[in-house]
Amino acid sequence: MKQTLSSLFLLIFAISFSQTQLKVINSKNQKPIYNASVYCDDNLLGKTDSNGNLTFKTKCKKVDVLANNFEEKEIEVKKEMQISLKPSSEKTGNIERIVLSDKSDPKALKMLDELLKRYKENSPKALESYDFKSYSKISIDFDKDSITAYQDFIAKRNDSIKKIENRNLKKQTEKKKKDSLAENDLIGTVQNNQYFLWEKVSEYKYSQKFGEKTNIIDNRMSGFPNPIYEALALNISNLNRIPRQIRPENRKIYNYYLSDTITLENRKTFVIKFKEVNNKGKQNPRKFNGKIYVDAENFALKKIESSSKKASEGNGISVWKPINNKWFLDYENLKIRMGDQTFTTGVSKDSVKAGQKPKMNKKSFGNYLFVKNQYFDFEINKEQKSADFKGYALEVKNSDGSQLQKYRTDSLTTREKGTYVKIDSLVKKYDFDKKVSLFTNLLKGNFRYKMVDFDLTKIFNYDKYQGVRLGIGAKFNEKFSKTFSPDAYFGYGFRDHAWKYGAGLDVKLSDKRTSIFRIDYSDDVFAAGRINTTLWDNPMKLKDLAIDLHNVNFYQSKKFGASFLYDVSNSLTAKIALNHENQRALFDYQYQNLGNQFKNVSTTLSLKYSPNDKNMMTPGGKLTYEKKFPQFYLNYEMGSKIFDGELNYHRLDVLAIHQFRSKLGVTNFKFFGGISSGNSPIWKNFEITGQTDGSSEQWTSKINTPSNLGFVTMPSGTFYADKFVGLHVSQYLPFRFKTIGKTYSNIELEYKSAVGNFKNPENHQFNFRVLDHNYQEVGLIWNKFLGRRFDVGFSYRLGYYQTSEFKDNFGLQVRLGGF
Repeated sequence: MKQTLSSLFLLIFAISFSQTQLKVINSKNQKPIYNASVYCDDNLLGKTDSNGNLTFKTKCKKVDVLANNFEEKEIEVKKEMQISLKPSSEKTGNIERIVLSDKSDPKALKMLDELLKRYKENSPKALESYDFKSYSKISIDFDKDSITAYQDFIAKRNDSIKKIENRNLKKQTEKKKKDSLAENDLIGTVQNNQYFLWEKVSEYKYSQKFGEKTNIIDNRMSGFPNPIYEALALNISNLNRIPRQIRPENRKIYNYYLSDTITLENRKTFVIKFKEVNNKGKQNPRKFNGKIYVDAENFALKKIESSSKKASEGNGISVWKPINNKWFLDYENLKIRMGDQTFTTGVSKDSVKAGQKPKMNKKSFGNYLFVKNQYFDFEINKEQKSADFKGYALEVKNSDGSQLQKYRTDSLTTREKGTYVKIDSLVKKYDFDKKVSLFTNLLKGNFRYKMVDFDLTKIFNYDKYQGVRLGIGAKFNEKFSKTFSPDAYFGYGFRDHAWKYGAGLDVKLSDKRTSIFRIDYSDDVFAAGRINTTLWDNPMKLKDLAIDLHNVNFYQSKKFGASFLYDVSNSLTAKIALNHENQRALFDYQYQNLGNQFKNVSTTLSLKYSPNDKNMMTPGGKLTYEKKFPQFYLNYEMGSKIFDGELNYHRLDVLAIHQFRSKLGVTNFKFFGGISSGNSPIWKNFEITGQTDGSSEQWTSKINTPSNLGFVTMPSGTFYADKFVGLHVSQYLPFRFKTIGKTYSNIELEYKSAVGNFKNPENHQFNFRVLDHNYQEVGLIWNKFLGRRFDVGFSYRLGYYQTSEFKDNFGLQVRLGGF
């Protein structure tokens, strides 16, 4: 009994000893404060009782104490504490009550509305012209306070490792051995150097007359002697864009509270605090994510301070300054946690004592991305020359780092200086640069091996005529020649049992802009009646990769052609092509009394106008690093009875794409149409792209894949027209939700419509329908279905073409997330 009481006493003592006792009183009258909340970061530890007392346990070194109508206080954690809170002023108390209600302050929202209303007026782009420069330093390293601790830990770890002979490397495979050596080399390197360092000096030019131009004066990236152009185009900055913290569409993510009025840089300034909306029941209502500083005179944005929900995850600050009454970005500092470097230090003694499965003790050091941008050398309303704006929106002047010293706003530290040498050596030793090159080319749809790029879209395809089609496509890249680029492909269809192939040669005529002469030959099959996709980019073409899943109406084309592709400006691309083709229908078809095969000599002019796109020239060609809307496409084709040509026709198609954000979410808009006239077979007219299998009664025939201009409920290869117009509108609803897993889902609504006509349908002898009434369908898409990385959509046919049978009117769509 005595032993039991002793054990009980020790247990109670241990529990009491591990807890913290807190008493909260009113500093004005020394009375206890009831219901005061205590928070560790954003987690509620408890609330005081009627005597102002609270007992809690925490690993936090500091906690926040707050109570309604009292000023909040941050205190260091001790075993026993008594703190006094100062009653808040009437003004502050009102703010406190607003904050505790978990709703945005209407005054703060009204102020942000005024800021956004005047944003364009206060922007530098309201000036006639400007020039300025920036120095950017991007690095990955430990937090400054952790560097010494890391160095000491690695030194002790290395001493221990030296005592272990061979370190079991003999038992490892060659790959594991190489990975282990690479990891240890990196661990040793970052003792005295950073993981990564990248410096960049840029020049920004703007003219209301000539547009925008960015010149990379110089840059150097540790580990990569050749520039990564996709990275050079990255803009980790709030330059020329509205910060996410104040965008109208994000008002469901943050709550805003008018906090104070202060004097900043001798100007009256409003301070708005904001916090991310999370679990309202558990959130610290006074744990803010940052502050927005607004100039009182003209409601311009002066500064944004932000931090993550956990202080250790990162923070950032952006500061603007007025020049000629317009607000330019002055500097930015950003710190973001990029994971941890974790080491196993042995077996936990506590787990051994308790007889549990052995647990390993671990030591972790946080890795952070640091971004510093400094802007300087501002020149306002300077006369600009058109020659300075020629070419693409971004141009790389130099990439060896020789000019950086002239523009550094602060000297490199010893740790930074060694990074270039050490990381360059490490990357070269383990071929990391080749892996990065492989990744960037995969994003373009290519697999690069030395001087050859393999086209991934040629490997596999499927349609109802060819069945499974396997093949390969390859093109010599700039490592083969800066001027000449031969290419070839072949494919085999397992249903039509036929080979398809093609070959061509590009001759590059300029290294400043796209200027390419091409000759090619191909023997291939194509779906009848498609809109011309010549100048579509890879993401758009990939989206249509399986558009003919249920289509059987194909024709064969044996074509020899020559073309010239030229960028007239940063926004306008033109291509003119001359082709000679032998064409033959591969389905049951006759055109008038001319049969089903023809010789066609044609000239095609294709134009793409994208006024807001931003491009740059790389050794591999033009890179669009910022795709913006609207986008316009036009193709005009003329068939002529010259040489041995048998067809005489005109064919025009157009496509306009726009996308914009509003309080309702993201809206996508596509308008398209075409007209064909003269003497031409069905494939020189237009199929209104259907995507279901109209010949099957199985419900699986209603399942299809993504497309740019297709109709989910329309039977494939059924509706044709010699003139038509179409409209697709989709709306992403402005909310997200979780189901399974951590990925957020959202809902997209869409409406599709098309109407057309056919002048002489009797000239085309095969089974089809004329689209002479408005075809309509509506759809609902669950993006990131059940938290997974694919989308599921359901569409339903409306209007004139709707039937009484449900199975005829619906269609299903499955697509990978992002398409």
